[in-house]
Amino acid sequence: MENAWYDSDEDILNIELSQREYWKTIELPNGINIDLAKDGAIKAIEVLNASKVFTGDSRKVIERARSAT
Repeated sequence: MENAWYDSDEDILNIELSQREYWKTIELPNGINIDLAKDGAIKAIEVLNASKVFTGDSRKVIERARSAT
């Protein structure tokens, strides 16, 4: 299952890959966080400062994600 949302106030794009039980987050130095499930699978990917990462044609990624409520 893939579910993406974008928070324009915080400029965060989150891509949820599974509904598995959350275990912990790995914070990468480039502003990307990877949420892991208890079984070691990637649960979600979070991109900080998403509007700076997805520019030009790739901005469609943000536009396609649903707005965070």
